[in-house]
Amino acid sequence: MSTMSSSSASSSHAPVSMFRSVSAESSTSAINPSTAARLQRLPTPPRSPGLVPLGRQLTLIEPPMTKEIRFLILDCPTDSTLPFYLAELKRNNVTDVVRCCEPTYRAETLQNEGITVHDWPFRDGAVPPVNIIKNWLQLVDTRIVRRRSSSPSASEEEEEAAPPTVAVHCVAGLGRAPILVAIAMIELGMANLDTVEFIRRRRRGCFNSNQIQYIDGYKRGKILKHTLGSGPSGSGSGSSAASGLKSGLSKMFRLRA
Repeated sequence: MSTMSSSSASSSHAPVSMFRSVSAESSTSAINPSTAARLQRLPTPPRSPGLVPLGRQLTLIEPPMTKEIRFLILDCPTDSTLPFYLAELKRNNVTDVVRCCEPTYRAETLQNEGITVHDWPFRDGAVPPVNIIKNWLQLVDTRIVRRRSSSPSASEEEEEAAPPTVAVHCVAGLGRAPILVAIAMIELGMANLDTVEFIRRRRRGCFNSNQIQYIDGYKRGKILKHTLGSGPSGSGSGSSAASGLKSGLSKMFRLRA
């Protein structure tokens, strides 16, 4: 199981800018030609210069290959806006919040509501280091396995009603947070660049060129040695489901050059 940690808010925290920079950073200029051609039809980030204030933007990502886990990408809450976010987290059955940036609100507020906060920050605009990817995938795996084991007699309607949701945020929710979601979806069976399309269609402006290159070259199973939700042996329904859906998902979400 992943290492869980929480942070108490204090005045010593370094301030985090509550604005996102809108630039051409998300362009495909640094990507190899074949990948760039495949991305031409994707929704692209805004091109206007300047700063755009954050606006309580939450995006629910429901992987089409499984109903056992969901992801919620959000921009960065503060103590003053946390009541709004908390209501949305509870409405979406969020079990965990992963912070990819420095703390801007009291983790205890969420933990008192039964939501675990994980502090796994990494550099803005970068790709996550291996230890954070491993922690992230183990968290997702744990939530899938726990859902399967906690309600073996639940009806199909009950199972569909309340899938666990893992929320993840950085500052704007456009780079660090969505790349973790993309990695999880690749491990769940979706083709690499299909995750970019799938997430961008729901949250416009995600990923910069460096992050897209990383997603394009990410190797499924290299960090987590078994299929998510199937256990260390790599056997079980999760493994067979992933293999059975692989070709169908590729056809459904394949990007066309």
